[in-house]
Amino acid sequence: MSTTSNSAANAKTIVNEGKSTSFPPEFDAYVARTQSWLDLLALSTIWLVLAIFTGQKQIDLIPIWLVCRLAISVVYLVDLIIRSRLSGRGLRYAISRPDLMVAVIIPPVRIFASMRLLRKLFSRGNLALFMTVALILMLNAAVVVWEFESRAPGANITTLGNALWWSVVTVTTVGYGDYTPVTLGGRLTAVALLVLGLVSLAVLTAQIASNFLEQGQVAQASPDEQRSTSESN
Repeated sequence: MSTTSNSAANAKTIVNEGKSTSFPPEFDAYVARTQSWLDLLALSTIWLVLAIFTGQKQIDLIPIWLVCRLAISVVYLVDLIIRSRLSGRGLRYAISRPDLMVAVIIPPVRIFASMRLLRKLFSRGNLALFMTVALILMLNAAVVVWEFESRAPGANITTLGNALWWSVVTVTTVGYGDYTPVTLGGRLTAVALLVLGLVSLAVLTAQIASNFLEQGQVAQASPDEQRSTSESN
């Protein structure tokens, strides 16, 4: 009886496609360690998707695109193999997770799974995760704008260095105006980046204010605790 209860406590119940499946503790520990990192990697593939729709046909971009896509596919394949092995079900686990199998072939598919990060971003104490996601999105925006602008007539964001500089000054809401997008795609990316900058500033300000408030509450509580301790003595 105790053995059964212990095994049930050690195995986490995961609902997948309407079926409850219990996995070994090693599997759960691996998923807990790697899930956020893989979600962040998925976010970094946004530019791979948008590169297809920008009409960018530069010869020098093709090798970079292929290498990045292959490297990400290898990471997802290794993750799927490790999960299948630790689950104790082998190939049956892989078959039960078609989303992970498709992500090996088409890495950007996993972007949808990375949306779970949104729930973590606004939870208490996840400022570091939020800023990491903001940095990844900023770098994605730089590459995307460069893809839109580099061949556009009259554009001044013609190098990746210019795009990175533009992305930094835009997300920080400084906006020097020395580089501005001229294409529709570039301007839409600029709007998204401005929103990201404002949200990041609001989150950072709220976190700082919360820390000051907590310190004030601790400082107020300390004299009360000292008085109660002396009265009890």
